Amino acid sequence: MTKTNFVLSLFIGLIGFTVIAQKIEWHNPFPQNELNSIYTTTYKTDSSGENNYVFEIKKNKINVLFDWKGDKAPFALLSTTKKYSSFNLELEYKWGERKFAPRSEQKRDAGILFHINGDIVIWPSSLECQIQENDTGDLWVIKGPKVSVINPDNSETLVDSSGEKEYMRGVKFANNENKGWNKVRLEVRSNKSAKFYVNGKLVNEIVNFLDSNGNPLNSGFIGIQAEGAELTYRNIKIQEI
Repeated sequence: MTKTNFVLSLFIGLIGFTVIAQKIEWHNPFPQNELNSIYTTTYKTDSSGENNYVFEIKKNKINVLFDWKGDKAPFALLSTTKKYSSFNLELEYKWGERKFAPRSEQKRDAGILFHINGDIVIWPSSLECQIQENDTGDLWVIKGPKVSVINPDNSETLVDSSGEKEYMRGVKFANNENKGWNKVRLEVRSNKSAKFYVNGKLVNEIVNFLDSNGNPLNSGFIGIQAEGAELTYRNIKIQEI
């Protein structure tokens, strides 16, 4: 190899390395210090103005309802400020002790919503990876979209929320939850597919996302939920593909 060819190969190699490095970059899509006006949350504080916050942001950790005063708490959603299409998303979560009315007698519940479109409300038009005691990894299709669930035998089942029922469920095909901290990973590829992993195990898979008009559902905001139980999210990171 000549010196010129060696330099050229090295240059091309460095370009390739730079591209790969850019592709594997991870960042936190949510605020890392305090909530502010550019992050959309459906509920911040109670009507008394006593700074009774649903979400408390501390670096790469989000506490949900840990300092809430009272026995009843509202449901809430914290959403990103930009839309995402193809990405890998990872986070860890752990339940606290307290549960609040109106879910004080029910399972601890939360969720990760993606491909959110339309108004940012507590349950917007979106796809959800459920986070709930014994049900983490279930699918919810909310207010308009339709998807196909890949079953363990590789057959497909249509889950359609564009009709009379606005909330449609697709039950995970495996349970892999632990006591204490659990890790959830979503691998979303535009309107083509999404895979839900719990503690490294594939528990749900969906393909072919359409909106209520039958158009490809390619992207949307991402949100995390508070649904009446103490909860900590941590090590939240996203990798755009």
